[in-house]
Amino acid sequence: MTMNDHQWLMNSQALNSLRKLRKRLQAEFGLNLRFSDFDFEQQLAQVKSRTVDSDTRKLIAQLETLKGSPFLTGDEPPERLYRGQKILQEPGKKNIYEMIYGEELALHDGRGATIAPRKMYRGHPVLN
Repeated sequence: MTMNDHQWLMNSQALNSLRKLRKRLQAEFGLNLRFSDFDFEQQLAQVKSRTVDSDTRKLIAQLETLKGSPFLTGDEPPERLYRGQKILQEPGKKNIYEMIYGEELALHDGRGATIAPRKMYRGHPVLN
C-alpha cells in the first residue's frame, strides 16, 4: 500500500473515528487534521507516540486496524529484505550466527586472526 492510498477511508466507521479524533487532536495539540492532506497519516503516527489520552490512542489503533497497517512517520528504518521477502527477526533475539558461534563470532566472520592457507593437492596437505 502506498502512502497516498486512502481507500480505507471509504468506510463509514473510519470516517466517524476520524471525526472524533479531529476534535481530540484540536483540543490536545491544536492540530487541524485535514483528510485531504497527503501527510495526515504521518501526523497521526507522530501524535500516537505523544498523546496522553487513552481514548485518542484507542481511536488511532482502530484506524490502523481498518487501514490494515500501522501509521508510519517516514523516519522508520527500511525493512530488511532477502530475495524480496521480509526477514523475520524477533525483538531481543540474536541472529543465527551469534547463536551458533557466540563469542567466537569474530573468528568466523573474517574479523579474527588469519591463518595461512594450507597447500592441498587432491585433497591431501602438501608438505613443504
